[in-house]
Amino acid sequence: MKSKCLAIAMVMSLAVGGGASTANAADGQISITGQIEGTTCAISGGTGPSPGGTNNFQVALSKVQVSALKEAGATAGSRPFYIYVGGGGSPCTTGAVAVHFESSSPGISSLTGNLLNTAASGAGNVQVQIIDGTVNAPIDLRLGSNSTSVTLDATSGIATLPFFAQYIATDAATEGPVKADVQYSITFP
Repeated sequence: MKSKCLAIAMVMSLAVGGGASTANAADGQISITGQIEGTTCAISGGTGPSPGGTNNFQVALSKVQVSALKEAGATAGSRPFYIYVGGGGSPCTTGAVAVHFESSSPGISSLTGNLLNTAASGAGNVQVQIIDGTVNAPIDLRLGSNSTSVTLDATSGIATLPFFAQYIATDAATEGPVKADVQYSITFP
């Protein structure tokens, strides 16, 4: 009987105390929240002043002389482009939108945050810089941050997000073609 009581007491102490002691040295807790929007908005883009086209588009920079990019930091050939959210029979109802340039895009320079020139036999010492057209500031694509948000037009349900692309020299440029790609997503901040 005594050994039966001792066995029951040991089982109870393991059940209540959990057996092995676990240290908990947390200094705080971070709670992550979010929301998945059911809204599906049309996305289009291009260099034109109104929505149209598709969500995959090209921006053709102007041809510039190599002398325009003769030193690191020199820029040339700035070209506006726009990403449109809404329209095309799919007006959006969310208040604000922004563009999130994906920092995982393979063509982003880890040194500058600009886009690498991936053209075969391409121009040397040249990258492509993206400018947030709302605030006229370069976007460091390494950071994976959002562009400046834009409020949807209440009547049309369309938001126009302005940007510029331009050449930027990392040293004295050499001649040749330039090609760069970046992926993006639309966010609702």
